[in-house]
Amino acid sequence: MPCQEHVLAVSERLDEFGDAEVAVVTFTDPQRLSTYVEHLGVPFPVVTDVDRELYQALGVERGTRRQVWSLGTLKLYGELLRSGRRLSRTHEDIQQLGADVVIAPNGTIATVFTPATPDARPTVDDLLVALAKI
Repeated sequence: MPCQEHVLAVSERLDEFGDAEVAVVTFTDPQRLSTYVEHLGVPFPVVTDVDRELYQALGVERGTRRQVWSLGTLKLYGELLRSGRRLSRTHEDIQQLGADVVIAPNGTIATVFTPATPDARPTVDDLLVALAKI
């Protein structure tokens, strides 16, 4: 799952974020949240926004089939399969696109990355650059 790979990439370089807070917001059913957190295996908070109020406030939309199954997404899944990863059926809405948000210390939104496809998430370096600008 591209989102999972993205979260794991951030997790692997968490020390580079200094004293910045890192969290994941998902729309996972609260009854499945502990399983989701365990599956991700990340050392930062994971919270749920079942009604997707934050997603809506940030303008994060559901993608079209073409966006969700873009060539880049298919390539990423192919790479995961070639590396020995097994893909499992998800209980999530695969058409919900994601976002990465950098929030300034005063609580204002400094940067919002809203990729058009699941595979186009910003790199960890992109996030660190945005964080350094605040």
